[in-house]
Amino acid sequence: MKFDLTLALADRPGQLLRSLEPIAKNGGNIISIIHERDKPVEGYVPVSLVVDFPSHQSFRRTIEDLRKLGVAVIKSEEVVEKARLSFILIGDVDVKGIIESGIKGMHIVGMEVSTSKLGEVSVRLEVEVSEGASEVFEELRRMAREQNILFIPPVHV
Repeated sequence: MKFDLTLALADRPGQLLRSLEPIAKNGGNIISIIHERDKPVEGYVPVSLVVDFPSHQSFRRTIEDLRKLGVAVIKSEEVVEKARLSFILIGDVDVKGIIESGIKGMHIVGMEVSTSKLGEVSVRLEVEVSEGASEVFEELRRMAREQNILFIPPVHV
């Protein structure tokens, strides 16, 4: 699980190293670190990190350990990774029904609709999912079966 942290470190030698020890002790793996020494504020330097922790519990222990060391944690939040998926639906598609479906974990970011001379609708649906992509996939597949339309599985965008 990735977490975004911003720490306020005293502008003195060794403070960055000192603040990294609790992260390592609790199994954190640093993905990125930005140490902005050229932007001190009242003797403190902001340090932004993205850290991968094995669990929420190890993340919470790290925050506690940092605070015990006197390190100010300005920001700490989980980074939710999102995936974009594209689906194609062909037939008598209920576009309004799809938009209003309220499928949990799905956010529609794009939709292209076209009709053939025979009146058949083709919809390219681009969605963003934060987690549970398989549940979104299955729910759209179920809707396609109910509407008796052709469902073409996701293509990553």
